[in-house]
Amino acid sequence: MSAGPPPADGVERFLADLKDEGLRPARCGNAITYVVVPAAGRFAGTEVATGVSASEVQSWPMVPPHWIHLPDEVTFAHTNTDTTDCAPGWRRHSRDSGPWNLTRKPIHIWLAHVRGVLGQAA
Repeated sequence: MSAGPPPADGVERFLADLKDEGLRPARCGNAITYVVVPAAGRFAGTEVATGVSASEVQSWPMVPPHWIHLPDEVTFAHTNTDTTDCAPGWRRHSRDSGPWNLTRKPIHIWLAHVRGVLGQAA
């Protein structure tokens, strides 16, 4: 985790953590976008743009986001979606990250979750 942002600023800490991982984060209105490369599934080995609502990382790293923003072309057999805080052509998908065990760097736990979700994309 980067030492730059104040501990109370979850959004800045999340952005700094993504930047430290080389994921090119950007703040786009109420969303934070970045890229990941899933290891399995339809998008394995390719960069996939993803994101979260800035409001969901206010308490980062103690509380993870729940919704994952993805371009409309990323679909799932079963999902709950809406477009809150999403850019045009994007949807956010409800995905529970499970128990939030901070035995590893929080950003690594989050990214493993996102990659796992992308591995299930149709």
